[in-house]
Amino acid sequence: MDYDFYTNPENWTDGFYELSIEYHPFGNDQRVNEALFALEKSRFFSGFWEEKKDYQKRSISLPIHIEEESVKSYYGTLILFESTNEELPCMISVIRIEGESDWLDISIPQAAFEKVFSCRYPLTTELNPWLEEINDVFARLAEAIYLKSPFDFAMVGDEISGEANQEELTLELMKNKIYMTCILPTPLLNRLGLNGKGTALSNELRKFG
Repeated sequence: MDYDFYTNPENWTDGFYELSIEYHPFGNDQRVNEALFALEKSRFFSGFWEEKKDYQKRSISLPIHIEEESVKSYYGTLILFESTNEELPCMISVIRIEGESDWLDISIPQAAFEKVFSCRYPLTTELNPWLEEINDVFARLAEAIYLKSPFDFAMVGDEISGEANQEELTLELMKNKIYMTCILPTPLLNRLGLNGKGTALSNELRKFG
């Protein structure tokens, strides 16, 4: 990916396709930073640039300080297909919601998708089979992050951030939100009675959707 493609504002429009990871309760900087360290070490990810114009230049230094009730974004790239090393830009957002949870969102801009793939909306795997590869990369990122910093809930989908959380998640919600893929650790599996169901990932995580 060249510098002009990465920094072109037109490639950062039309919303995001996201992996959104919840850490509950809010306020534990160590958990979030350990997740960022795990992301940084992933073979699928490059970056942690403070601004888009810093593409392929010096990355920020971890750990970061997370302010109360805040949103802080950084930039990077994701390798989506190991066979071709196809890369797309991504944004990494650390969101602290006081009294609720901390969130780590890894988001690919839809406009960049449209430059590489033939997109049909809504962005579901039924209409866009290539999304299976994207979902697989996001699941592998979630596995790597969970190994170093176990989270409480994770979900993947189009503009998925804020759609659900570990406290409000129900079987009905999972059934109705057909565009949402959920990645659940053992406590949520136990609460929802989903042990042994879905697709098994590492570290006893299971994927649904």
